[in-house]
Amino acid sequence: METHPTCASGVLLCDPVTLATARQQADALDQVVPHLKAKGVHELLIMRSDPQPCAILVYGTNEDLWHQPEMTIQADGGWLVATVTVGERSGSFLVELPRVGPDNEPIGTRTELVPSTLPSRVALLVAEHAKVAA
Repeated sequence: METHPTCASGVLLCDPVTLATARQQADALDQVVPHLKAKGVHELLIMRSDPQPCAILVYGTNEDLWHQPEMTIQADGGWLVATVTVGERSGSFLVELPRVGPDNEPIGTRTELVPSTLPSRVALLVAEHAKVAA
């Protein structure tokens, strides 16, 4: 059985893009990594998925489509701190920050949209959220 990537909210990421777009999104996510390191996020806690082929072809051209890459940042204990993706058209960063209540029950996800020109803002949001959630 084949699995499909999902975002932090558990929604199936089946919004396929072309390989060129997937590579641009992966490059944008790569720009965030140095900022995360500068904010003290350990490199081993940053997981980035490479573009993966989707089982969908473009009608007429038979061009393969790809799942959008995503970056997940975890805490030392393994819990999810944030998921970062890149919008197909806008190129903006979508930062999902899962929240938990006093008994570790999920209480929803805070979602922030960050312009593509501000990868440092993504790192700031993630670092601040990691401190609050700890």
